[in-house]
Amino acid sequence: MTGFKCKDVGMNCGFEFKDATSREEAVQLAATHARVAHGIAIIPPDLAAKVQAAIKA
Repeated sequence: MTGFKCKDVGMNCGFEFKDATSREEAVQLAATHARVAHGIAIIPPDLAAKVQAAIKA
């Protein structure tokens, strides 16, 4: 399983998940959370790199 914590990319947010089945799914879940919870419709490249680095297998 793959996980992600929003706070690991510098956000003041308690969102996390540990049950994604792949890195691709984890990226999608994180992107959906960013859009819904933080109003980030398009993830800038620097934030995308932080998300990739924060995803834990």
